[in-house]
Formats: sequence, structure tokens, C-alpha cells
Amino acid sequence: MSLKSKLKLFGAYFFRWFGFSIEPDLRIIGNPNRDSPVLLTCNFNLTVNRVLKEIKDLDCYLLIAPSNGINVWCGACGEDFKTDSVISIIKTSGINELVSHRTLILPQLGAPGLEPTEIKKKTGWSAKFGPVYAKDIPAYVHNNFEKIDMNQSEVRFPISKRLEMANLYLFSLFILFSTFYWIASIFLPFLDLFLYLDSILILIIVINGSLLILPSFKTKTGKVKVWIYEVVILILILLFSLFLIYNIFFLIWNITLSILITLVMSEDFHGLTPTYKSELGEKSWKKGKDKMKFLFSEYKLQPYGIINIEREKCIGCKMCIEVCPRNVYFFNTRENKVDIKYSEKCINCNACVKQCLAHCLTII
Repeated sequence: MSLKSKLKLFGAYFFRWFGFSIEPDLRIIGNPNRDSPVLLTCNFNLTVNRVLKEIKDLDCYLLIAPSNGINVWCGACGEDFKTDSVISIIKTSGINELVSHRTLILPQLGAPGLEPTEIKKKTGWSAKFGPVYAKDIPAYVHNNFEKIDMNQSEVRFPISKRLEMANLYLFSLFILFSTFYWIASIFLPFLDLFLYLDSILILIIVINGSLLILPSFKTKTGKVKVWIYEVVILILILLFSLFLIYNIFFLIWNITLSILITLVMSEDFHGLTPTYKSELGEKSWKKGKDKMKFLFSEYKLQPYGIINIEREKCIGCKMCIEVCPRNVYFFNTRENKVDIKYSEKCINCNACVKQCLAHCLTII
């Protein structure tokens, strides 16, 4: 990998909301033949890198569709990764001449923005949704393109992913804070190295601590979680200042900085995770807005509310079960229909509404 590619991956990891793209392309993996599977992903370079790593031992084709350098889920929800993206790469890549079949495996998290029926109509390709995570693609392929269990359909937020998200926001706020701090220190001599290092420690404790610990706790809102954690931090700051470094300025500085960071985090803490509904998004949607701004990005909003099913219309196609990243649904074999089992887990990604063949699902 070239130095330029490594730098772009670094940028994509820490500044992904700015979009880091690679050229839409067709990649040939291993030694595929005319019957080999055709997979598709977006052109966010970090996603492409991770997919390539997981499928390196397969014989297949990988289509990299345009998404403005946005990842699959955010791109699909924000209309950057859409049906036209898939259609364009199928028509321009030359894949039609390389395989005898017409079956395309789409990333499951693209379901909020991709329409398999429209892809079929305009290209002749049948599209189905594969697993959520790239690491499950080989097992999915070897299992005759069927998900082994519901775990391959469900998005999770393990410690590794929490740390990744925490570092993403920590690094960005670190750059922002450091820039302002050292500019201000030119005019304010009390802003020294010791206070700077202390401030960075507060940043790490608030941001990394909250994202590593709090998603596991069950509370009504993300704000409650974050402010309970902030109370604990304030107590620790107070004890540290009183017993180790008794300095009133030091105490006030740390308390103020900690509260300011928590104010930012609490604005949409649940929205920083993939397993909870964005509270800021829901609040903005109910105010009639179709976009929301948070930190460094602007997000297009999907409908927010409670998922509702008109069971008399349900034809048992199971598409909602296939694409739901939170396993909200289950199939009622006795009635050959789908039921909502865990409505409280719904994050309003709208994948099920988009994919339902009977159009019996709505957000109310």
C-alpha cells in the first residue's frame, strides 16, 4: 500500500464525515470464473479496505459503487449510496461480460437506500442483501448465500467498535481544542503545558469513558446516561483537586471543561451508537426538519416514530426480517406473517419500510 493510500485510510478513520473516496471500480479477487459471486460495496475507502481484507481468500468480483466517499449505512440513509449508484456501476464496470449469472450481493446496511426491484428492472440483475459485517461474508458465501443465523443480520456495538468511535471524536476534538488552546496561550500566559496535558486527560475521560461504558446501561435517554457519568467525573475532579492539587483555578477549569464536553456529548449521545435511535434526529424530525446538524456533519433525516405493521396486508415475504439491523421482527409460522417482537429496539433506520414488498410497514 502506498503512502498516499495509508494517509487516506488514516484520514478516513479519524475524519470520516468529510468523505474519503476511491474511484468506483470493479475488483477481481482471487481467480473467479463466470459462476463466481458478485459482491458490492460503497466507495468509502475504509469500508473498501475492510471488505477486501475479509474476502481475500474468496474467488469473486467486487463492485465498488459511488457513494461520495460515505460509508454504506450513512450513505444509504443520506441518499449518497442509492439505487442509481448500483445501476451505474453495473452498467459501466463490464461485469455483464464476466459472469453468466445475474445475482448481486448487496451490503445489508444499504437497505435504507437501495431498491432491488428497481435494480432488476433497469439492469436485469437480481439483488439480495448479505450480512451486516464484512467478516461474515465468507461464511455467507459458503452457506449458499444464506445467513447462518440472525447474528449475521444484527448490528452490534462491542468494545472494539466503541473504542473506534471514541477515538474518532476524541481525535477531532483534540485537534480543535489544541489549536484554540495554543493560540490563546500566546495572550494568556497561564495556559501552560501542565494545564494543557490536564485538559487532554479530561477529554479522554469524558469522551472515551462515556462511549466505552455507557452504551451498556439501560436508561430512558442518552442524556440521562451522560449526565450521571458527568456527576461521577465531577466528584472525582473535586476529590483530586482537594487532596492532591489544591488550586481553585485548577478546580474551576477542570469542572468547566468537563461540563462543556458533556454538553456536547449529551446533545445526541444515543445517535453516536448504532444500537440506539438518534434523539436529536427524532427531535428535529418532529419539528418538521428534514436535516440535522451535529458536531462536524449534517445528516439527512429518515422518518422517526413507532414502527407499525398492517398485518392484513402482510404477505410473509420476510424482507423486514432480512434487513432489520436490530432483529425487531419474527416470523409467525402459524399465520405465515411477520410480527413485531421488540419494538423498543427499533432505531428508525427505515430499512424495513423501504424493502417491504407489501408496503404494510409505516413509521407513525
